[in-house]
Amino acid sequence: MVKIPEVMFKYCPKCGKHSKMKVKQEKSARRAGGFSAMARKEKNKRRGYGNLGRFSKRPVTQTKMASKTSKKVDLRLACPDCGKSWVLSYPRTKRVEFIK
Repeated sequence: MVKIPEVMFKYCPKCGKHSKMKVKQEKSARRAGGFSAMARKEKNKRRGYGNLGRFSKRPVTQTKMASKTSKKVDLRLACPDCGKSWVLSYPRTKRVEFIK
């Protein structure tokens, strides 16, 4: 478990100065709809005959790949002076606790 303070003293890239910023946990983003650029390219390459380079073999199945046991924590910082907010990525943890 990682304990994260509710207020952090961080640098704001817009203001150019350090200030105490409120921290919230960002909700995990939903999966993007449709194919990624690489998936589109792979699908297109599968048509026809001949050597397709890296796309010649089938991808490794999910059963052969180990799944992750935790997710990365995304924190949303908000600058009190200019109102700019951005996401700070934290290392992988199973549980997060905000302390005062």
